[in-house]
Amino acid sequence: MVEFGIEPLIVAQPAIETLIPAQWLHTGDQGIDPNPNWFLYHQFAQRDALMVVMAREFDVPVGYLAAFLYPHPNAMGVKIASIPTYFVAERPTRALILARMVDFAIERLLERGIYKVDIETNADFSAGRLWELKGFKLKKLGYSLQLERPAGERYA
Repeated sequence: MVEFGIEPLIVAQPAIETLIPAQWLHTGDQGIDPNPNWFLYHQFAQRDALMVVMAREFDVPVGYLAAFLYPHPNAMGVKIASIPTYFVAERPTRALILARMVDFAIERLLERGIYKVDIETNADFSAGRLWELKGFKLKKLGYSLQLERPAGERYA
């Protein structure tokens, strides 16, 4: 049975590191090695601005989610959360675990007085339909440009 819990980053980091290779193969930028900015994550954690949810099955990590908490840029008294990073290992119940993990995270964010949650997904491996089923609304589109080009090739 998969259980969810909020863990301090210092406890969760070794478990997350075991999941990163599979996550990187699934959604990472090809051609570069994964190297999370743990310093940044720890800075957020020290300011109580990071919430890490771990999914474990018999104490073995099977997924995680990181939410960054901060004041709304245009309404200082309002707290919002951003979930740019989450992953569940490949398995038949992957979508169910991810859905339950997000539900768990949202409940904890509500307890912390968060007004709004933004969650990201990768266009090539979209969880968008799952987020829509959970009540999330599509609010913004983003584009990415890889700047490394072969010698002599120019941008339009």
